[in-house]
Amino acid sequence: MIEAAKEKVNNLSGPKGIWELENYLFNKRKEIDQKYDYRYSVLIHVFGRLVGEGWVEMKDFEGLGEDKIQRIRFIAGLDG
Repeated sequence: MIEAAKEKVNNLSGPKGIWELENYLFNKRKEIDQKYDYRYSVLIHVFGRLVGEGWVEMKDFEGLGEDKIQRIRFIAGLDG
């Protein structure tokens, strides 16, 4: 992300480019904040997203209850 932001800065062409950079950074921050949200109430969704994106594997959740495993699988797109 840092490299992409640097490239965007190097290719700025006027005021419009500054707002495009700001929009890019805003969207990246939002994406990262959602991906690594550690609140207990959303952990199943975070885990599902991380599995879906390939950052973790289902085997990493061994020991969780079957209901939670199934929800993670569903969110990750592994079921249905």
